[in-house]
Amino acid sequence: MIFFYLLRSDKNKAFEKLFEEFWQPLYRKAYSKVQSEDLAKDLVQDVFVAFWDNLDTLTQDANIPAYLHGILRNKILKIFEKDAVRLKHALQICPADALLDFCSHERFLEKELKLIIEGEVNRMPSRMKEIYVLKKDDNFSIKQIAEELGLSEQTIKNQLQNAYHRLRLKLREYNPDLAVIFLLLTKILFFFKSI
Repeated sequence: MIFFYLLRSDKNKAFEKLFEEFWQPLYRKAYSKVQSEDLAKDLVQDVFVAFWDNLDTLTQDANIPAYLHGILRNKILKIFEKDAVRLKHALQICPADALLDFCSHERFLEKELKLIIEGEVNRMPSRMKEIYVLKKDDNFSIKQIAEELGLSEQTIKNQLQNAYHRLRLKLREYNPDLAVIFLLLTKILFFFKSI
């Protein structure tokens, strides 16, 4: 790889070239998982800081793209783990009556969310709807859906991404709070099922 050739002559230039080549793909991957421009940028910056810190330990046979994406994956996992811990802590310290108010409001939002999602799912193109239902209702894996429908796994992923995008747009135009709830739920579930 040209990176290692440059690394021998100019460490900074090698790193700069690597940064230019991989910043955008890493940013797109991070954004697809966290749906926040600022957080995605911070994650990518952290990836390159970690890479720089470990630069001297890399060997010539290292797969740089896989290494960078591995760092990013671990950083995203840590964010999701922290969010899960925060939510658990918030639920534990919340007073019982506040929790009841929160729960009743959440139940109302959940019913509203379900109706909106069902309506939008019914308006999806037939293949997209079929894939979404197999994933969401029947809990099929992407691989199982691909085998069942005779399609590639990438096609299934694309269809699911499009379905989630449609749902987010619909929820955002109806009620931004519902879009945020839906986004958090689908991103966490989709991320953990894809790893």
